[in-house]
Amino acid sequence: MEIKIAPHAGFCFGVRRAVDVAEKALESGHKVYCMGSLIHNQQVIEKLEQKGLVTIKDPAEIPAGSVFLVRSHGIDPKIVDNIIMRGGEILDATCPFVRRAQLVAEKFHKDGFDVIICGDPQHAEVIGINAWTNNAAKIIHDANEVKNLKFKDKVGVLSQTTQKKELLDSVAKELVKKTKNIFVENTICLDSSTKQAEVSELAKVVELMIVIGGKNSSNTGKLVQLSEAQKTRTLHIETAQELEPEWFDGVRKVGIAAGASTAQFLIDEAVDRIKSLCYDTA
Repeated sequence: MEIKIAPHAGFCFGVRRAVDVAEKALESGHKVYCMGSLIHNQQVIEKLEQKGLVTIKDPAEIPAGSVFLVRSHGIDPKIVDNIIMRGGEILDATCPFVRRAQLVAEKFHKDGFDVIICGDPQHAEVIGINAWTNNAAKIIHDANEVKNLKFKDKVGVLSQTTQKKELLDSVAKELVKKTKNIFVENTICLDSSTKQAEVSELAKVVELMIVIGGKNSSNTGKLVQLSEAQKTRTLHIETAQELEPEWFDGVRKVGIAAGASTAQFLIDEAVDRIKSLCYDTA
């Protein structure tokens, strides 16, 4: 059986940077606090928590004067200001692509635009970006939502960094019917676009796609959707232990893709288990 791995499977630059910042901070032996998951991969988070990372839900849980790590998805700047006022040390692990989206949203808002964020309204990144508009942005997950909304004369449109470009394009197309003063910034990160293109192509030449990544990972979910769109049997796993022998019965070509928060060791373990299962069941 042939195993084909997407060339850019696994950690993107922003996630790698966030993990590196966390690991360096934890070398001191002191606890480091992070509000929400640093990245969307529970296995990586568990390894960091064993070294002293503390994941919290409320800023009030952070002792005054502690080290606070801003997650890769970014957070509300008011939370950061509050922690600084309490003597906290801030380490910013916001992905540079997310940071750019924050700045674009902030500028649109300050310039008097109606701000449209194309993305998942419940996703941490989108919530964080919206905070840079004082939570004034309209968040759209489906172009059809545009039909029921009213807008100012000027509309600024940007995207969650891990969204498919089709959403950004379809929203812009609907907005043209409402107003002519539309400014669109493509804030989709290069890594997401690359991974998505690779998965679409890989799914065309294999019989089974295994996509590795957190079940709560937006970018991993998009990879699953794109693979399924090619009518290829697609299975989403977090760890190698989820792989079952019967999945590979009669399969000659398997494709493997992984989300931006998936560490290399998880990809390696999946490949090793697939080889083991296929050998044992031969």
